[in-house]
Amino acid sequence: MSSKSIIRILDENTANKIAAGEVVERPASVIKELVENSIDAKSSKIEIEICDGGISFIRVTDDGLGMNSEDAKLAILRHATSKIRLAEDLNKINSLGFRGEALPSIASISNFTLTTRLHSDSLATYVEVRGGKLVDVREAGANVGTTITVSELFFNTPARQKFLKTPTTESGYINNIISKLALSHSEIAFRLISNNKLILSTPGTNELHDAVSSIYGYKVAAETLPINFTEDEGIMVTGYLSKPAILKSNRNWQTFIVNNRIVQSRFISKAIDSAYHSLLPKTGYPLAVINITVPIDTLDVNVHPQKNEVKFSNEQLVYRMVYKAVVNTLKETPHTPENLAAVIEPRPLEYRFKQNNNFSDSEYRAKNTVDLWQEEALPFTAAQKIIQQENSRVYVGNEVTAPTENQEFEQHSIFQPLGQVEDCYIVARGEDGLYIIDQHAAHERILYDRMSNAVGRIPAQQLLTPLFFELDGEETQLVEEHYEIFHQLGFTLEQVGPNTMRLLEVPADIPLIEVEAIIREILGVLSNLQSPTAQDLRHACLQMAACRAAIKAGEQLNMRQIRALLEELFNTDLPYTCPHGRPAIIKFGPKELAKMFKRT
Repeated sequence: MSSKSIIRILDENTANKIAAGEVVERPASVIKELVENSIDAKSSKIEIEICDGGISFIRVTDDGLGMNSEDAKLAILRHATSKIRLAEDLNKINSLGFRGEALPSIASISNFTLTTRLHSDSLATYVEVRGGKLVDVREAGANVGTTITVSELFFNTPARQKFLKTPTTESGYINNIISKLALSHSEIAFRLISNNKLILSTPGTNELHDAVSSIYGYKVAAETLPINFTEDEGIMVTGYLSKPAILKSNRNWQTFIVNNRIVQSRFISKAIDSAYHSLLPKTGYPLAVINITVPIDTLDVNVHPQKNEVKFSNEQLVYRMVYKAVVNTLKETPHTPENLAAVIEPRPLEYRFKQNNNFSDSEYRAKNTVDLWQEEALPFTAAQKIIQQENSRVYVGNEVTAPTENQEFEQHSIFQPLGQVEDCYIVARGEDGLYIIDQHAAHERILYDRMSNAVGRIPAQQLLTPLFFELDGEETQLVEEHYEIFHQLGFTLEQVGPNTMRLLEVPADIPLIEVEAIIREILGVLSNLQSPTAQDLRHACLQMAACRAAIKAGEQLNMRQIRALLEELFNTDLPYTCPHGRPAIIKFGPKELAKMFKRT
């Protein structure tokens, strides 16, 4: 006699609650699902209204296609969808929704109403569901489109309700997701109302820049750069980037869109970070709206119930395309005075000086040279060329003349030096304002760019007497695994004992006393990074070398040396930041000066 079966088929309501745990994490998840349905319904206007961070009340209203009575009743059933018919359709999904889980999942954990009307119908259909149970279906008067209300979210799942944040925090999540959806569909006019107050409104002009301006403000939008990049692989990258001076402490200002779908992607984030590498401090992230269009058959969107993750058939290709698009956009930006840190809001000078000197030079190097590794770079010449300008000569034909103290810049120069403050900051007059230049950061940028513009192996010098030093077992293994990388950086290492290394060659112009420390810093990065590239390490080595060799704070310069420094800085590709992302130039325009002197 067989034992009694213990396996049961779950009822529909319980199954919907389980699905809700995957699809509905918080009020923002509900709104994302409902708004995506409105987008799929070809809406031109979508209004979202919430109370108490969406915990007590949510209403989403659109002017889309709407549904007839039969479809409205089917829509609240699990796996009922108009987006796909067969399993094969998963390979060519164009819509945002397709699973048929969102509405029944939401309705199972809230008080839910749906009012919808087709253009061809004279009356709408009203459906009410309470905690997963159908309460009412009837005709109603309503405009064309669909309105869905959700109240008392998670009232019958207290465990989930307990993990919600404060209404203010939940409102922030909602604002964030609506902002991203509005950026992904600039052709739709969005309105977000919270506790009877208009929080967000976009015009729906089909111009992404207008949406950026509506969401982040016209001042921020004015400091963005357009992206428009395509190659033969069928991938197109468009969107907007902020200039390096506009930063946020987190990635909330970064929106990634793939075939009109909002996605999360670590490798796209990495591509942006790598492209900006030496322009940003480690603590900030630029604004980025990256819109990637790929062939539909190269994308799998059926990865996660919340549909915010996708898989590409060739991730490396997409990474390279995003990286190239960002790099090209930044390189094509003219480095005119208005682009040189012009968006840094003026603060008292003593505050800025303190910010730039809140640790010693050795502490600064230790802090930055280990954890800021990214891309590009190569050899460099003598590090103290600028200081040596004192002994330089100007050659005119066969005649040698010494530069005079009053010699002016060449015609294309934009700065006229006025002097030095605290043997650390250079004060200069530009065509449109006053400039303060950090001499150490400026010289770092000059040296870094000079190195980066070279190609091939970093020039090395052979040591007359080899250096020996001890490594631990992990470090020894790292040297063996990445021997070629060290060689390209100018280091020739040989293992002569279980944990003993002999150093035969070092990069030219690196002080011998610094060599072992640099090697150990490189090993530290190798152990922390999962898959460091030669470009990562070369960039890091150049950051170290430029920082160690640059003019230091406290070094007194005469006017001739200051002019030479500014001339070289102006001729670099990116004069407004040092390789670590710290400002090299701060500008005070007429308006800022007038404001500080209370003339406005």
